[in-house]
Amino acid sequence: MSSLYNCVGKFYIVSLLMMIFCSVCALAAMNNATDFMLDVNEIPQRYDEAQLWRIYNISEAMQQRVPVGQVLEQKFGGNIWKENSKFLDISIQKEQVKAARAFLEAHRLDTQVLNYNVQSMIDEELLEGVMKTSSGPGVRSKKATGSTMHWKDYHDLETIYGFMREIRTKFPNIARLYTIGKTVEGRDLKVLRISENPREYKKIWIDGGIHAREWISPATVTFILYQLMSNWEDQPSHIRGLTWYIMPVMNPDGYEYSRTVNRLWRKNRSPSRRNNCLGVDLNRNFDIGWSGYGSSTNPCSDTYRGNAPASEEETKAVAEFLAKRKYNLEAYLTYHSYGQMVVYPWAYKAVKVKDASVLQRVANTAVQRIAQKTGSTYRASVTHEVLGIAGGGSDDWSRAALGVKYVYTIELRDRGAFGFVLPPRYIKDTALEGWTVCETVAQAIG
Repeated sequence: MSSLYNCVGKFYIVSLLMMIFCSVCALAAMNNATDFMLDVNEIPQRYDEAQLWRIYNISEAMQQRVPVGQVLEQKFGGNIWKENSKFLDISIQKEQVKAARAFLEAHRLDTQVLNYNVQSMIDEELLEGVMKTSSGPGVRSKKATGSTMHWKDYHDLETIYGFMREIRTKFPNIARLYTIGKTVEGRDLKVLRISENPREYKKIWIDGGIHAREWISPATVTFILYQLMSNWEDQPSHIRGLTWYIMPVMNPDGYEYSRTVNRLWRKNRSPSRRNNCLGVDLNRNFDIGWSGYGSSTNPCSDTYRGNAPASEEETKAVAEFLAKRKYNLEAYLTYHSYGQMVVYPWAYKAVKVKDASVLQRVANTAVQRIAQKTGSTYRASVTHEVLGIAGGGSDDWSRAALGVKYVYTIELRDRGAFGFVLPPRYIKDTALEGWTVCETVAQAIG
């Protein structure tokens, strides 16, 4: 055992050095310079002894005009994980724990510590992935597998894009790979279409990775792609009779940044005109209730909505691509984490869509099937009732702007024990749950 731990320890040190090295290389390429200094923001962010809290009685505090999440984020450097009317999940760095706790006690807010060391969760996630995919002591076998996808660990962007290219090559008659735009850092935004009759078949859109730190989302969307194509000839008519548009990573810059620098990064990497804070929350940037409740005008906030609706390259690319294909677009599925929910519009206002009973029925069916397959409990509901009101979301936009009928946001595992840092051992079952929702919606369309 001691040799194993030594090996793992060495791997982690090497991985940190590699992260720094990759950051240096990326910075050099971007600046096209031979002489530069490493930006301190590119050094891997650590969360040693940062605590993850769940704070209750949030609605009572809001009635007293105490914006708990905002105060903890701006005054105590907190990182909001989840916020709704019932509770707030937030991580607090070690140096701020005492002061933040005093603030909560002063406002009589109940706090449960979900984890006493966020960095240990991040380290264990990395370690488990290494152990599951290593071909030798401490050696990850990614290079040996090329673009071949598996669900034992989380993958980088190039591996995901390699898998999409692989599908296109294997199914040249029904697969088309689009580059629908580029990010501010120059990465491609890729969408794969699968269809035997794209002009006539009804369409379904599936995306993941709009929030960088939600790694289980791209993993689930790639699994959905695998489930479709590994068995295409034998798929039932309600699967083969659709045109599928699949975008595993809507936020490539943020996703890669979360993998190399800051595991808990949420936004894209767009620079701000007003200060040094980077990034816009892409799921607050769509042109629906954009200036309303649930987003921030502060560029340093994780829910910063940008300086205008659809100001971001990613948002514009998706909106323009789908606007040209809205005819017969029947479903919009967007995968997130965490919370174990299947929810539908509206989110930007406290109202249900007119056909809410239909959407609720389909969501109920998906939730029941998930329970039968994996034993996990998901909740089906209208978005604003369980996640609170928030404008600028891609789901609401697809219903309002494109008239899509079956619009769902799927909040994958878990319910807070690990949150965004879901260990790789849960990927396969979680992805199966995501596929179950997809399959259920496809059946409803057919």
